Amino acid sequence: MTLYNQPPSLPQVLQALRESWSLASSEEPENWTPSNPSRGQCGISSLIVNDYFGGNLVLWKVFVEDEQVGFHYSNELPDGTRIDATGDQFWENESLRDPDVFARPNKPPKNGADRYVALAELVKIKLENL
Repeated sequence: MTLYNQPPSLPQVLQALRESWSLASSEEPENWTPSNPSRGQCGISSLIVNDYFGGNLVLWKVFVEDEQVGFHYSNELPDGTRIDATGDQFWENESLRDPDVFARPNKPPKNGADRYVALAELVKIKLENL
């Protein structure tokens, strides 16, 4: 008998991501804590959401008051729905501005390729065991 697995749903992928985040997968290990596990996970998490659902990436500028302090990635699904798997990571004084929607490049990320591969494998294992 052959079993056919359904593709994972968006809530299942997001839950697998949340369960897989760690200090090792964070781009900001100095700011990562178990109480804020999504901190520093945006780039690789947005790639993993894109792996499963396609669409575009969204690059945001992160500001504290009027000073840009970083960048943030989220997703735009093919139907135009915006998904931010790590949107809860921000401190009260941080805000997102100036979203730039773009197609995913056809090459590995410049920063964190090893973290992306490791997190993608953890997510895949969790989804296989649903």
